[in-house]
Amino acid sequence: MHKLVFEVVEKAALEAGLPQGRVMAQVSKDNLTLERPRIELAFLPEVYRRTGRTLDWKRSGLSLTRKRELYEADLTVYANVLSEDEDWLSDFSHAFVAALPKGVNDKHGNWVGIRVEKATFSLPPDKRVGDTVIEVFKKADKLFELKFTFRITKDEKHDLIPDFNILPKTGA
Repeated sequence: MHKLVFEVVEKAALEAGLPQGRVMAQVSKDNLTLERPRIELAFLPEVYRRTGRTLDWKRSGLSLTRKRELYEADLTVYANVLSEDEDWLSDFSHAFVAALPKGVNDKHGNWVGIRVEKATFSLPPDKRVGDTVIEVFKKADKLFELKFTFRITKDEKHDLIPDFNILPKTGA
Protein backbone atom coordinates (compact mmCIF):
# COMPACT_ATOMS: atom_id res chain seq x y z
CA MET A 1 0.00 0.00 0.00
CA HIS A 2 2.90 2.37 0.73
CA LYS A 3 4.12 2.18 -2.86
CA LEU A 4 0.62 3.01 -4.14
CA VAL A 5 0.42 6.00 -1.77
CA PHE A 6 3.77 7.32 -3.03
CA GLU A 7 2.62 6.97 -6.66
CA VAL A 8 -0.72 8.73 -6.07
CA VAL A 9 0.78 11.60 -4.05
CA GLU A 10 3.67 12.09 -6.47
CA LYS A 11 1.35 12.18 -9.50
CA ALA A 12 -0.94 14.75 -7.83
CA ALA A 13 2.05 16.84 -6.68
CA LEU A 14 3.55 16.91 -10.17
CA GLU A 15 0.20 18.00 -11.62
CA ALA A 16 0.01 20.75 -8.99
CA GLY A 17 3.48 22.10 -9.85
CA LEU A 18 5.98 20.43 -7.53
CA PRO A 19 9.34 19.68 -9.23
CA GLN A 20 10.19 16.04 -10.04
CA GLY A 21 11.72 13.93 -7.26
CA ARG A 22 10.57 16.05 -4.32
CA VAL A 23 8.20 13.52 -2.71
CA MET A 24 10.03 11.57 0.00
CA ALA A 25 9.65 9.79 3.30
CA GLN A 26 9.69 11.93 6.41
CA VAL A 27 13.17 13.00 7.56
CA SER A 28 14.07 13.21 11.24
CA LYS A 29 14.96 16.94 11.16
CA ASP A 30 14.49 19.79 8.72
CA ASN A 31 17.66 19.31 6.71
CA LEU A 32 18.91 22.51 5.05
CA THR A 33 20.55 20.54 2.24
CA LEU A 34 17.16 19.24 1.06
CA GLU A 35 15.61 21.67 -1.37
CA ARG A 36 12.25 23.28 -0.77
CA PRO A 37 9.50 22.96 -1.91
CA ARG A 38 9.08 19.27 -1.13
CA ILE A 39 6.58 16.83 0.36
CA GLU A 40 7.50 14.50 3.21
CA LEU A 41 5.19 11.53 3.85
CA ALA A 42 4.64 9.94 7.26
CA PHE A 43 2.57 6.74 7.58
CA LEU A 44 0.42 6.03 10.63
CA PRO A 45 -0.64 2.50 11.64
CA GLU A 46 -3.28 0.82 9.48
CA VAL A 47 -6.65 0.20 11.13
CA TYR A 48 -8.46 -3.05 10.19
CA ARG A 49 -12.13 -3.97 10.60
CA ARG A 50 -13.30 -7.57 10.01
CA THR A 51 -16.26 -7.66 7.60
CA GLY A 52 -16.61 -10.96 5.70
CA ARG A 53 -18.92 -9.44 3.07
CA THR A 54 -19.45 -11.09 -0.29
CA LEU A 55 -18.45 -8.73 -3.08
CA ASP A 56 -18.92 -10.78 -6.25
CA TRP A 57 -20.10 -14.14 -7.64
CA LYS A 58 -18.81 -15.69 -10.88
CA ARG A 59 -20.09 -18.94 -12.29
CA SER A 60 -18.04 -20.90 -14.80
CA GLY A 61 -19.03 -24.43 -15.77
CA LEU A 62 -19.56 -26.54 -12.68
CA SER A 63 -17.85 -24.16 -10.26
CA LEU A 64 -18.68 -20.91 -8.53
CA THR A 65 -16.07 -18.33 -7.50
CA ARG A 66 -16.96 -15.99 -4.65
CA LYS A 67 -14.92 -12.88 -3.90
CA ARG A 68 -15.07 -12.11 -0.17
CA GLU A 69 -13.97 -8.99 1.63
CA LEU A 70 -12.12 -10.19 4.71
CA TYR A 71 -11.13 -6.79 6.08
CA GLU A 72 -11.77 -3.15 5.39
CA ALA A 73 -8.74 -1.04 6.29
CA ASP A 74 -7.83 2.63 6.70
CA LEU A 75 -4.34 4.04 6.27
CA THR A 76 -3.74 7.60 7.43
CA VAL A 77 -0.84 9.43 5.79
CA TYR A 78 0.55 12.82 6.74
CA ALA A 79 1.78 14.75 3.69
CA ASN A 80 3.85 17.70 4.94
CA VAL A 81 4.39 20.31 2.20
CA LEU A 82 7.50 22.35 3.04
CA SER A 83 8.00 25.62 1.19
CA GLU A 84 9.78 28.96 1.36
CA ASP A 85 6.99 30.98 -0.25
CA GLU A 86 3.53 31.41 1.31
CA ASP A 87 1.92 32.45 -1.97
CA TRP A 88 3.29 29.42 -3.80
CA LEU A 89 2.15 27.18 -0.94
CA SER A 90 -1.38 28.57 -1.08
CA ASP A 91 -1.65 28.01 -4.86
CA PHE A 92 -0.01 24.59 -4.65
CA SER A 93 -2.30 23.45 -1.81
CA HIS A 94 -5.42 24.22 -3.82
CA ALA A 95 -4.05 22.53 -6.96
CA PHE A 96 -2.76 19.51 -4.98
CA VAL A 97 -6.12 18.77 -3.36
CA ALA A 98 -7.87 19.20 -6.73
CA ALA A 99 -5.38 16.82 -8.41
CA LEU A 100 -5.85 13.99 -5.89
CA PRO A 101 -8.16 11.35 -7.37
CA LYS A 102 -11.29 10.11 -5.63
CA GLY A 103 -9.74 6.67 -5.68
CA VAL A 104 -7.65 4.17 -7.65
CA ASN A 105 -7.47 0.39 -8.07
CA ASP A 106 -4.68 -1.47 -6.31
CA LYS A 107 -2.69 -4.34 -7.86
CA HIS A 108 -5.37 -6.84 -6.72
CA GLY A 109 -8.11 -4.94 -8.54
CA ASN A 110 -9.68 -3.59 -5.34
CA TRP A 111 -10.84 0.02 -5.07
CA VAL A 112 -8.80 2.30 -2.79
CA GLY A 113 -10.70 5.41 -1.73
CA ILE A 114 -8.72 8.61 -1.16
CA ARG A 115 -9.87 11.54 0.98
CA VAL A 116 -8.25 14.66 2.35
CA GLU A 117 -9.31 14.82 6.00
CA LYS A 118 -7.58 17.97 7.31
CA ALA A 119 -4.91 20.52 6.48
CA THR A 120 -2.92 22.62 8.95
CA PHE A 121 -0.89 25.68 7.94
CA SER A 122 2.11 26.69 10.05
CA LEU A 123 4.81 29.34 10.15
CA PRO A 124 7.74 29.32 12.57
CA PRO A 125 7.49 31.92 15.36
CA ASP A 126 9.19 35.27 14.79
CA LYS A 127 12.72 35.78 16.08
CA ARG A 128 12.90 39.34 17.36
CA VAL A 129 15.58 41.63 18.59
CA GLY A 130 13.66 44.56 20.03
CA ASP A 131 11.12 45.64 17.41
CA THR A 132 13.03 44.11 14.50
CA VAL A 133 12.20 40.66 13.11
CA ILE A 134 15.27 38.64 12.10
CA GLU A 135 14.47 36.27 9.25
CA VAL A 136 17.33 34.08 8.07
CA PHE A 137 15.28 31.44 6.24
CA LYS A 138 11.68 31.84 5.18
CA LYS A 139 9.61 28.77 5.92
CA ALA A 140 5.95 27.93 5.46
CA ASP A 141 4.49 24.47 5.89
CA LYS A 142 1.13 22.83 5.33
CA LEU A 143 0.36 19.42 6.78
CA PHE A 144 -2.31 17.39 4.96
CA GLU A 145 -3.97 14.38 6.57
CA LEU A 146 -4.88 11.91 3.82
CA LYS A 147 -6.98 8.80 4.40
CA PHE A 148 -6.69 5.76 2.13
CA THR A 149 -9.49 3.19 2.55
CA PHE A 150 -8.86 -0.24 1.03
CA ARG A 151 -9.93 -3.89 1.24
CA ILE A 152 -8.28 -7.22 1.90
CA THR A 153 -10.08 -9.79 -0.27
CA LYS A 154 -9.97 -13.51 -0.99
CA ASP A 155 -11.35 -15.59 -3.86
CA GLU A 156 -13.05 -18.83 -2.84
CA LYS A 157 -13.84 -21.52 -5.38
CA HIS A 158 -16.83 -23.83 -4.77
CA ASP A 159 -17.72 -26.85 -6.89
CA LEU A 160 -21.43 -26.92 -7.64
CA ILE A 161 -21.44 -30.69 -8.07
CA PRO A 162 -18.56 -31.93 -5.90
CA ASP A 163 -18.48 -35.49 -7.31
CA PHE A 164 -20.82 -38.01 -8.78
CA ASN A 165 -20.88 -41.73 -9.54
CA ILE A 166 -22.86 -43.37 -12.29
CA LEU A 167 -23.79 -46.84 -11.15
CA PRO A 168 -24.62 -49.48 -13.73
CA LYS A 169 -28.16 -50.79 -13.66
CA THR A 170 -28.13 -54.29 -12.19
CA GLY A 171 -30.84 -56.90 -12.47
CA ALA A 172 -33.83 -56.35 -14.67
